[in-house]
Amino acid sequence: MGDGAKAHGVYEDAVEYLCRNVGELRPLVSSAVWHSAFPVVRDADPAGAEWWDAVRALHDAVEAAGVPNGLGLPATMGVGDWPGAPTPQSVGWVCPTSRCGRVELRTGTVTATPGCDLARGPMRLVDG
Repeated sequence: MGDGAKAHGVYEDAVEYLCRNVGELRPLVSSAVWHSAFPVVRDADPAGAEWWDAVRALHDAVEAAGVPNGLGLPATMGVGDWPGAPTPQSVGWVCPTSRCGRVELRTGTVTATPGCDLARGPMRLVDG
């Protein structure tokens, strides 16, 4: 993704999500990645490449820890980097406006509808 206004907005949304959920996300990220990337995200100039790279590093670490779509950044691919198939799930919720790639899986028999922080509304139920 380039460094245009739309791309910058996506990265800002990712940082907003990180900051709102830092208590839950911090334990998922290795100390080495956290201590090298988070201070940059917090303090560096958002127009600089260092900031973009740090946001991507935290996104990748959160995604690798098992959070679907990490912080919500689009996938980056090079030659031969085709993404693997998602793990099949029968029921869950997705962003109501498809603004982000967030997915929340249903666990248990009855669960309240979660809200999408980025779209500011209830998520849409998807039955597999």
